[in-house]
Amino acid sequence: MKWEFLREEEFEGAIERSGGLCVMTLGCLEKHGQHLPVGTDSIKGDRIVELAAEKADVMMFPTTMWLGDVSSAHIFERPSETKKRGFIGMNPKTMLTVLEELCDEIARNGFTKILICSSHGGNTSLLGLFTRSHLYKKKNYIVMSCGAYDFKEQLDPKNVLEAAKKDPEYFSMLTEADLETLEKFAETGTGGGHGDFKETALVYGTHPHLVAPDRFDAESGMGTGRLVFPPEYGISTYATWIANFPNVFAGYPPFGCTPTIGEAYVKLSVDRLAEIFTYLKNNNDCVDAMREIVETQ
Repeated sequence: MKWEFLREEEFEGAIERSGGLCVMTLGCLEKHGQHLPVGTDSIKGDRIVELAAEKADVMMFPTTMWLGDVSSAHIFERPSETKKRGFIGMNPKTMLTVLEELCDEIARNGFTKILICSSHGGNTSLLGLFTRSHLYKKKNYIVMSCGAYDFKEQLDPKNVLEAAKKDPEYFSMLTEADLETLEKFAETGTGGGHGDFKETALVYGTHPHLVAPDRFDAESGMGTGRLVFPPEYGISTYATWIANFPNVFAGYPPFGCTPTIGEAYVKLSVDRLAEIFTYLKNNNDCVDAMREIVETQ
């Protein structure tokens, strides 16, 4: 169910059908190399969440495509610079305020469970702070977050290849050439995780007309090592990623990636997310536990 497609009188029934669960995508607008659009995170995440919401029969809130944490991309830019166009960055305080007011409005309409599905790695810290702040503010609903897809495990080329070999019928869309490409990236890795093979596959699987394969290697996706700390120290900084990947592309050129590989990636992502939605749809313990904690604070 899509929020914007319903008539006012349909919401009461929609809330009941959804088990009180409303899901929303949080992406961003930023560069993804020269071969993918600046809306990559928002559009691929939006489509995956939409398909999963249809499968699980839960409510999907309209995607706020421009809302997402890309502040690091602006660190070294002066106002006059136009090197990186298409980015939309907001003050983190503004983002937290907008998210809170959106969630308050969703809850005012009758939903008790809100799940934000992040489609951009830069949102991780923001969402961690946002979800924790709700206990402090004693809300009467629960807000949660998860990834719109699983890059680390499920969508690693090695795991996709193994899954395809185990169940070739499920992955009947994959050609021999696709399997060879997955074999290649299973051996080498994808090289970064931003605009790389995995992200290219998801855009191919959701909006194939927006991928520019002739631009796969237009810029380098290799790290510069400009700002690196000894890994054993566990030091992190907001500037590290953009300092090491100034082209806003981290990965090997995704040669061999195809719409059919993208179809397999999207299918796996939708299945995973629909399972999460169904679990939360049928689970009211999380709301009860949250309310008990709020009442005792």
